[in-house]
Amino acid sequence: MGKQKLIPIFAMIVLLIGSLSSIYVYATTINSEYININDRDYTIDQLLFIGEERTIETYTGIALDDLIVKIGVSNPETHEYTIIAADAYQKTVKWENIKNGLLTKNRESIFSDLPKSFRVRDIVKIEVI
Repeated sequence: MGKQKLIPIFAMIVLLIGSLSSIYVYATTINSEYININDRDYTIDQLLFIGEERTIETYTGIALDDLIVKIGVSNPETHEYTIIAADAYQKTVKWENIKNGLLTKNRESIFSDLPKSFRVRDIVKIEVI
């Protein structure tokens, strides 16, 4: 087979692989208007109503420690919390970090005592471990 026939075949294979990977990424991304905390779903508006407002740096949001207590997690200081984004990015934090954290209206976690890599965006779940 000559180059004239191989090049279109390789181009089609590359396009097929690209298309399939895009479909996979789109299919595995969770799109939810709810945030699941301790196996219960809440809208961001419900959480804003439940939790106490706090400001960290230039960010304003819901105090995570107050929120965890008010939604009824028993002995919150004995747990760790995994914050999970729609794209499956996740970070696990301890209660000491939760006390210095907030959840913004844009569904982002901010912690004053942790590096920026702990800023999870588009949060869909906070798992109590």
